[in-house]
Amino acid sequence: MSQPWRLNWKREVLYQANGTTTLRNVLSIAILCLVFAGCSQKEGREEGNDEVLQTERTEIEYPIAEVAILGTFHFQSNVDAYKRKYHVDISSEKTQKEIQELLDHLKAFQPTKIALEAPISKQERLDSLYQEYRKGNFELPVPEMYQLGFRLAEQLEHPHIYGVDTQAPFHMETRVADWDQYAKETGLYDKWKYFDAYFREKYAMSDSLKTTMSLLHYYSFLNSKEVEDVSGQDKLNGMIQLGAGDTYIGADGITKDFRRNLRIYTNMLSLIESDDDRILMIYGSSHKRILRRFFEDSMEFTYVDISPYLE
Repeated sequence: MSQPWRLNWKREVLYQANGTTTLRNVLSIAILCLVFAGCSQKEGREEGNDEVLQTERTEIEYPIAEVAILGTFHFQSNVDAYKRKYHVDISSEKTQKEIQELLDHLKAFQPTKIALEAPISKQERLDSLYQEYRKGNFELPVPEMYQLGFRLAEQLEHPHIYGVDTQAPFHMETRVADWDQYAKETGLYDKWKYFDAYFREKYAMSDSLKTTMSLLHYYSFLNSKEVEDVSGQDKLNGMIQLGAGDTYIGADGITKDFRRNLRIYTNMLSLIESDDDRILMIYGSSHKRILRRFFEDSMEFTYVDISPYLE
C-alpha cells in the first residue's frame, strides 16, 4: 500500500515554482477571460500569468501587505493533541545561542510587525508584557511566542506586538456519545485507528529530529515544502470519513480546524495599514498549510515563503 507520508505529487502540479504556469493561475486567467474583453491574446503563455493577476490585484483601493509564516513547534510541552516525547531545554546556553542564530536569519525578512499565536482577546495584556520586556522588567517564559516573538520584535525595535489567535466553537449537527462504538458500527474503526497510529508515528519521527539538529536546521526542515505538503493529510484521512452519508461527525469535527484558521486569517487582515507592512507570523506548524492557501488566494496579502531566510 502506498503511504501518505511523502511529497504529494498533485500539489506539485498545482503549485509549481514561481514564474511558471500553475493550474490555479490557468483557472484564474480563464475566469478573467469571461469577464474582461481581449483576454484571448493571453492564451498559451507559458510565463507571465503571475504578472497579469498581480496587475488586476494591485488595482484594489486597499493596501496589500506581505506576509510570511514561521511554522514552529511549541516550546512548552504537551499543549497539542500530539503529546511530545522529545524535548529541548530552552533555558540551556546552547539552545539560547541557537535561538539567537534563528532570529538573526529571520531579521533578513525585515518584518514590520510580528503576529503571534496568542489570543486576540488578550491583546492589551500581551502588549503590556512586551512593553515591560522592552524596559527590562519582564523575564521571558518558555513558550515560543516569548522566546522568538518578543525577542525578535525587541531586537527590531518594534513598538508593539500582536496576538491574532482565536478558537472556533465545536458545533455538531449530530451528537455521538461514543465515537469508538459508532466507528465500529459503521465499519470504519480499523481504518480510523490505522491512520491515527500512522500519523502519530510520523509526528514522533519529526519531533525527534529537533534533538539531533540545531534549531536553525530543524526550522528549515519544519518549514520546507515537503513537510508542509504532508502536514495536513491527517485531517483528510481516517477520522473524517466517520459518518459519511449519514451524520458526517468526522467531517464536522475537522471543520473546527478550518473555522479557527479562517478566524485567524480575519484577524490578520486587521493588521494591514499600508503597502509597506511585512508581517511575520510565528505559529504552530500545523496551521501553516491552511493559512498559506488563504494568504495566496487573498487580494490583500502577498505570501512570502520563509524557507529561503532559513537557509
